[in-house]
This record gives sequence, C-alpha cells and structure tokens, in this order.
Amino acid sequence: MKQLENKVALITGASRGIGKATALKLASMGCNIAVNYLKNAHEAEKTVDEIKSLGQDALSVQADMSKADDIKRMFADVKAHFNRLDIFVSNAAKGVFGPVSRIGANGFDLSMATGPKALLIGAQESAKLFGEAGGTIVALSSIGNSRCLDGYAAVGTAKAGIETLVRYLAAEWGAKKIRVNAVSGGPIDTDALDDFKNAEERKAKWLERTPLGRLGTAEDLANIVAFLCTDDSRWIHGQTIIADGGYLLRE
Repeated sequence: MKQLENKVALITGASRGIGKATALKLASMGCNIAVNYLKNAHEAEKTVDEIKSLGQDALSVQADMSKADDIKRMFADVKAHFNRLDIFVSNAAKGVFGPVSRIGANGFDLSMATGPKALLIGAQESAKLFGEAGGTIVALSSIGNSRCLDGYAAVGTAKAGIETLVRYLAAEWGAKKIRVNAVSGGPIDTDALDDFKNAEERKAKWLERTPLGRLGTAEDLANIVAFLCTDDSRWIHGQTIIADGGYLLRE
C-alpha cells in the first residue's frame, strides 16, 4: 500500500514549478489531486493528465489566490468532486519585485494577499473539509523571509508572514489533529527566477555560495513537502524546514 493511498490533496499554483512537482510526487504516493491554477488552463490540464497516468484521480480548479471568494469557490469545487480533503499545500505566490522605495500599496497588497492571507483563508476552508480525522497543511516559503535579497522586500515580507501564521495555526489546531508546517527554499531553478533582474548573474553568485554546488530543483522541495504529508513526519508540527543546499551557512 502506498503511503498516501486514497488521500486527497489540494495544491495551489500546481500547473508548473514546485506546485506541479509536488502534485506529481503526491500522486506517485497514491494521492488524488486538485490542481489549482490562475491562468494557464492548458498546463493545468497537462498536469491533470500526468496525474491520471499514474492511476490517480485529478481535477483542475481555476482560482485567483489573491481573492477570498475565489478561494472559497475552489474549496467548494474540491468538495463537490472529492467530497473530502486530507492535505492542503499552499504554494501559489505572486507579488512585485523592486527596491522598497518603489513598492506601491497595490503591489504590496498583492504579495500579502497571495501569501499569508491566502494561507489563512485556505487553512480555514481546509479545516472544514478535514473533519474529525484531521489533516495536513504545508506552506511554501523562502529564505527571503529572513535574508534580504535584492528586490524581494514585498514577497519576502509575505513569506515571513506565512511562517508566523504557520506557527499560530499549529499552536491552535494541533488538538484538532491538524498538522501545519512550512518548507523554506533557497534558490530553486524554476522559471520563477526570471522575475529577478540579471537572473543569470544571480544564479552564478548563488551557485558560488551554495556548498552543495548547485541550485535546488522543484523536485527537491516537492520531496520535502511529501515527507511532511506522511505519517513518518507525525512529530513535526509548527516548523519551517529550510532546504537551501547550505546556502545560509555562508555570509
């Protein structure tokens, strides 16, 4: 029997990158998957097809994580299709990049809305579907929450909010058998790096600083998220797992 046999997971931002890698990893472990996407329905359906090829049920669900009504509708769609939920992975993120002197209110609000606010609403909706059996919530963060990366102030602040909220959720919901953790990634080689200016130059600097000598992959983080969704991690609660290849060891 697979570790996540017959479980149901909802993963936000799962049409590409870390979200997609996580969806495929959980599916390989026997989990049925709700694939959330914002705009790219074609890529979401490709992910659904790949999950189904692994023998699992899958559903694509469009929703904008910055909008509370969209999030609630997404969970209603998941309930209508699966009639349950065991795992919620809050992965989707969006925001503005640039120095703090140029960050506008709207851009900052977007980072916060798709970060800690989306996690809060998603967690609340998840708890309703988990029921008495409890469930698992994993949020994706970044080392930019505690290290000042150029142009990352808005998103980094949102990531810090996510990690704080993870601790509060864990403290309050442990008695409900709901485990809550976060995974904080170092430089991960996905197309999200293109949001940074001088991406190739930055990659070279990150490689030089990372003791393991490479950038992380989407699969690296997906494997850790998957571990946190299994019973093998049942004593890990309210924590942020840093996965950065040793990047933070060097000043």
